[in-house]
Amino acid sequence: MGYFDHFTYRKSMDFVLSYDGKTKHGGMIMKETEKKILLAATKLFSENGYANTSTRKIAEVAGVNELTVFRHFKSKSNLLQAVIRYFAFEGNIIDKIAHEVTGDVKKDISIFTHVYYMFLQNNKKMYLIQVKETDDTSKRFTNTIDYTAFMKDYFKKKKEEGTFIGDPELVATSIVSMIMGIFTLKVYAPEIYHDTDYHDLIDKFILDLTKLYTL
Repeated sequence: MGYFDHFTYRKSMDFVLSYDGKTKHGGMIMKETEKKILLAATKLFSENGYANTSTRKIAEVAGVNELTVFRHFKSKSNLLQAVIRYFAFEGNIIDKIAHEVTGDVKKDISIFTHVYYMFLQNNKKMYLIQVKETDDTSKRFTNTIDYTAFMKDYFKKKKEEGTFIGDPELVATSIVSMIMGIFTLKVYAPEIYHDTDYHDLIDKFILDLTKLYTL
């Protein structure tokens, strides 16, 4: 089992457990009606964008009436926040990566990069929701995880220890930007590369980073 498969497996085991007609998701327990609404909202937000999705359509896809949507979530804005909270797993990625890091900068650059790619893979619908939104209201929901800051702090510490020679902020930002770019290509131009080629691109990027910035 490779690193990508290992992370996907752990993610599926850690975050989705069903029992007694309820779903435990991201550490929270949802009723089945709430789950149906969230799944419908996630589908429609990712396909049509937040602004172009009505609560009436969400209710229709979920198989409930519109009043039920408002009874559970009060507003469409609250529903979007709930979608992000339950389906982006944002509250856990930092905790997970904190347990994955080894202290070896070369290994950890690889881990940071692969984990971020898998985070996007596992949350493709959330990614689509965010890239479709351009108005000021939706911008509040985009940068929902400060992965860059976590990596920057790590690289800053390693620079102080003398095992890292790059600019912590530049390298952290480069990892996020590069992986986001690769993932965007995969989503919007899948014909350019085969799936295995994306992993090759990531591995080459990691190799370049370790050559440039580690001792």
